[in-house]
Amino acid sequence: MLTNLAHLDSLRVRIAPPATAGHTTYRLAEEPAVEVVWTYAEAGPDGYRNVGGGLVDGEEWGQGAFNADDIARAAVVYTRHWRATGADTSRAAARQLLRGLAYLQTVPADDTDPRAGNVVLWQQPDGRLNPSADPVEHPDPSDGGESAWLARTIWALGEGYAAFAGEEPPFAAFLRTRLRLAMGAVRRQVLRRYGQWRLVDETPTPAWLIADGADLTGEALLGLCAYTGESGDEDARKVTEQLAEAVTAMRTGTPWTWPFGAVLPFGLSRTEWHGWAGLAPGALARVYEVCGDLAARDAALADASSFTPHLLVAGGPVNLRVALPGAREALTLDGVQLAYGAHSRLESLLATARATGRPALRTLAGVAGSWFFGNNPAGAPMYDPDTGVTYDGIDLPDSPGAVRRELPEGRGAVQRDLPPGRGIIHRDAGAESTIHGLLAMLALDGDPQAAAIARIAEPAVRIEGAEMHSMALADPATGAHLTLLRSLATSTRAADVVVPGDAPATVSVNDPAGEELEHYTTTAGRIRVLVAAGGFTTVVQPGE
Repeated sequence: MLTNLAHLDSLRVRIAPPATAGHTTYRLAEEPAVEVVWTYAEAGPDGYRNVGGGLVDGEEWGQGAFNADDIARAAVVYTRHWRATGADTSRAAARQLLRGLAYLQTVPADDTDPRAGNVVLWQQPDGRLNPSADPVEHPDPSDGGESAWLARTIWALGEGYAAFAGEEPPFAAFLRTRLRLAMGAVRRQVLRRYGQWRLVDETPTPAWLIADGADLTGEALLGLCAYTGESGDEDARKVTEQLAEAVTAMRTGTPWTWPFGAVLPFGLSRTEWHGWAGLAPGALARVYEVCGDLAARDAALADASSFTPHLLVAGGPVNLRVALPGAREALTLDGVQLAYGAHSRLESLLATARATGRPALRTLAGVAGSWFFGNNPAGAPMYDPDTGVTYDGIDLPDSPGAVRRELPEGRGAVQRDLPPGRGIIHRDAGAESTIHGLLAMLALDGDPQAAAIARIAEPAVRIEGAEMHSMALADPATGAHLTLLRSLATSTRAADVVVPGDAPATVSVNDPAGEELEHYTTTAGRIRVLVAAGGFTTVVQPGE
């Protein structure tokens, strides 16, 4: 298995939270200790040191030592690992982290309290809550309104309920109660705007996204789908369908124009895409499975089959790409790349492949996963299977960028070589990066085909043309090769691909919705392949 929980285990700690009005958890009197995770892990000569956020004063951090976002996502990791492997240690960790997360949710005695169901973000090392962080975050106090941490709490509670429903019914009933409390907060704060639209960048845009984020709403949908699929709760199904309607409406662009069918993440912009929160397409695929929503399915397919291959050949999950609607290309404003973005692409691709029966998306998922093994601007692994460490990110300095030169073949084509080591790896390994690295590894462990492709991770050449972009990857150890071509042409085009060595290669030609048009095996050498209008083609040569 690629999944190694050791580093995340080292971030976990048990605490006994103090009595706090409006905050309690499952069997707190009988089981006074809960589990949480440290926010950051700083690299040093003797290993990693766990630290909190903000300035530290003695044992108190300006923000806190632990936060709801990471506790929730860590609970998802252990829940998924337990369900995949049956490991009792992961079951125990999932249960304790869910108990720790529930303590952060505000449960006031008066149901009219506007904070009911919301979640306090930060917690100090002794378990005291820190509703108002330094520096200030919004909402302030952190349980004062809709938030990312409310969305991620819903994600964890939903997946937790689905896992424990048949294992520990009393605990599952508790999780259900807390999830319904969180749903009440969503209805009160978010769905009161249901059906309202804003004009953003001259485009009608849904106003009922959680904290204006399709990304955040997508993460909540993952939990709601898990819960609804297990429980059959019609109330939850209605909330799921209403939130999914808003996320689906964030799909925009065509296979030929920006943003190429992407589900854009931010409800206040129709021009920006960022790489650190892209689970919404995968959530829409799950909505299709649970609710039969065809519009959600089509939006997931557009993001997976049109936008994502374009992103992969353009350099990967950068933090911020921007273009005016209808443009043929986007400008990278922030080239930092994180495990969050790489995992989000991978999970969304696999979820969409499962929901729609599009096998080529599994190949794309392997390409997205190759980011962790060296297909990135640093040209080096970002995940270590021996330790479970996922580094915090890759920065691209403002020093000389890509070397560009005209190619003798292919009019208008440009070859782009990234100098080796241009990207700078941040070797800290905090909770967020570790969690998303492990979520990616769990996904790969569940799909051996994608996992094998992910190890073909040494970047070779990226070629940008007026109508065709491509990338080639290699695995020097096994001799495996992969070429991905993405067309911006409005008609089918042919392209030459070099397949080195003697082993045959498999060619898959796909339309912009991921429908496979051709699938065949060809001999090695210089071969000619077709690329559908607005579609993508993969050429995979397995290694020894």
